[in-house]
Amino acid sequence: MKKRSFISAIITISILAILFIKVDPGLLLESLRTINYRYLALALLGYLCLNFALAFRLFILLNKLGYHHTYCQILLFHFTSMILGDVTPGKVGYFGLVLLLKDVKAEDTLSVLTIGQIMDFIMKIVGTIAFAALLSGILLHEYRGVLIAGITVVTALTLIASLLIWSDRSVKLLRIFSFGALKKLTNLIEGIQASTSRLKSELVKALVISIAGWVFVGAQWYFIFLALLPDTNLSFLYFFLLQSIVSTIAFIPVSLGGTGLQESAIVAILRISEVGYTHAFTFGILVRGMSILVDAGLGTFNLRKLSIKDITYKRGF
Repeated sequence: MKKRSFISAIITISILAILFIKVDPGLLLESLRTINYRYLALALLGYLCLNFALAFRLFILLNKLGYHHTYCQILLFHFTSMILGDVTPGKVGYFGLVLLLKDVKAEDTLSVLTIGQIMDFIMKIVGTIAFAALLSGILLHEYRGVLIAGITVVTALTLIASLLIWSDRSVKLLRIFSFGALKKLTNLIEGIQASTSRLKSELVKALVISIAGWVFVGAQWYFIFLALLPDTNLSFLYFFLLQSIVSTIAFIPVSLGGTGLQESAIVAILRISEVGYTHAFTFGILVRGMSILVDAGLGTFNLRKLSIKDITYKRGF
């Protein structure tokens, strides 16, 4: 694990260094000096609303399973998990919520998280396809390999997650080889499926919240861009779909939290839309920077509550 994290860190730093080499320092400083802080504040509000929505999704699903945490507790735990997602390949660190909700069964937390991820992944796939169509195939022609890789990863994760939480056949198949560590995994998946079956009545609510979150993050990106280039002719719809395709590519598990991949995708796509390289790079850094600063500011306190040994011992993993 340490070796993989080290390799991911090297890849992340290398990609960012390559991107930064082409930046015009003078134009970068001028962009930051003239930034419109009113639009930046609206972008911050959009990002906060996104996280409020995602935390509310967790809140109502956990409440349905019989856990009665306050919304504030769930919100802060969510931000802590977001920090972990920011620094792990494929953002798998977000599942660290299992380690934070110590009084919740692991299978219940995993069920809630997986349902949310499936909904988010489906929207990413739809948004990616819609954005490619919006650019009339230019994106598919020039960046086909990266797009296919991103869509493949997200689609595969969606299918695997769906099979594990909804398909009885997947458990039956696992039971055939159910011995040792795999037996524990089979028991965990059975528990996740039992939890998921109790959440069917809440799926529509969760989907509506997911769609709202997608709108909020689209607003965040749109206002960040307006803060840099207030006279842009790029629409809200453009950024609403842009974040879908970029976040899909960021899920390719090679860098830390998709850092480097996300910024590369942003620069490449905005360059197709005739946005200057330095402005595109600055936009990508501001999107990343805002997310990390907010996540760290509201989630760092609960990092001290993480204890993998304690959790694994108590839950018998």
